[in-house]
Amino acid sequence: MKALFTVCLSLLLLASCGSQSSNDPVSPSETNGDFISQRHLHEKKYDGVHLNSEEEWDRLNGRSFERKFSHRKKLRSDVHTFGWHIYSNGSSWKHYDFSILWGISYFSYSIEPKTGNYKSIHQWKTTEMIDTAKAYNCKVFLSISNFGSENNALFLNNTKAQTTLMDSLVELLAYRSADGINIDFEGVPKASKNKFSSFIAAISKRLKRENPDYQISLCLYADDWNDIFDIKAIDAHVDFYTLMGYDYYGAFSKTTGPVTPFDTSEKFGKGLKASVQSYQDKGVQFDKLIVGLPYYGAEWMTTRKQPGSAVMKFRSHPPYKAIREVYIDSLRIPVQFDSASASTYLVVKEGKESYRQLFFEDRKSLGMKYDWIQQQKIKGVGFWALGYDDGDSQLWDLLNEKFSKD
Repeated sequence: MKALFTVCLSLLLLASCGSQSSNDPVSPSETNGDFISQRHLHEKKYDGVHLNSEEEWDRLNGRSFERKFSHRKKLRSDVHTFGWHIYSNGSSWKHYDFSILWGISYFSYSIEPKTGNYKSIHQWKTTEMIDTAKAYNCKVFLSISNFGSENNALFLNNTKAQTTLMDSLVELLAYRSADGINIDFEGVPKASKNKFSSFIAAISKRLKRENPDYQISLCLYADDWNDIFDIKAIDAHVDFYTLMGYDYYGAFSKTTGPVTPFDTSEKFGKGLKASVQSYQDKGVQFDKLIVGLPYYGAEWMTTRKQPGSAVMKFRSHPPYKAIREVYIDSLRIPVQFDSASASTYLVVKEGKESYRQLFFEDRKSLGMKYDWIQQQKIKGVGFWALGYDDGDSQLWDLLNEKFSKD
């Protein structure tokens, strides 16, 4: 059993989305640095890794994508389901049930902040995923990413770089007959707030001048702690918002906790409902809001088994498929549910005085959040990231159960 445990944990770490030393939760002002999201950690992990095909990414990550899902039902017309496909997930799109997806965003055009050119667009020009998505009337977007306060300040102070970006996007969207962009700027400094709003207005006007049907979408932080998003100034230029409803706890946390707590609680603080309410208070209309949820977990080492324990060390952000294969299917670790946050977690004893705690979302916790999103008449749900289930059908089955036509 011990040998199996060691092998399985090694596989889990190989499949994880990156790791980082622990620090304070949640506000960067308490960490003496930028808040670092799982998306940003992913960027750090693969920065400098330039592969020429999806098959090379598959080999790098030890994945095989021969089987495809059957496409069973169709999405209801009143719901927008929106997923991000990360370049590092290679050919995982062969497992996607496009019939239940309204839109998919290819991640990403990574900005070179000094020039506005891309550091990489990976397989945007060649991936067959885009053609497959279109065959199922699934809209296709290109994510535009820029991480860190220094990079964002540099880019937002450079109108020439912004023009270069817009020129490049005009070409890239037309090349794939895409439907628009998803802007993901993380760590925008407070001093750049007005320039950020001006940039959103400018890029929206430019792209819509090229094609009035282009849609401009914007990623919102779970907690706009620095008050970056001036909704009144930008709303007329944004077709829909994608709330990054995750990373409430992660690599930066001093205590263990849910990636996406639902209600506000004394133990875990503000959760998803509070985030949605805060943006509604800012002026975001629910018919323009897509609430993104995680297909990954967060794992720490602690000296106690209780949720909310002090962190000894952050381990990784394992994807959903690895969590199921290693902990649930192979090691048969009992799944527990935290009612305070409506989140699933596992605890594994390791050594005499240490534990692994792993929080993640599964059918139960996601189902509760999907139901609430529908009850609130919010436009849709999003998934960071497609491919983290790696061919496991459970999360696709849940989407069909909750959002398909009868």
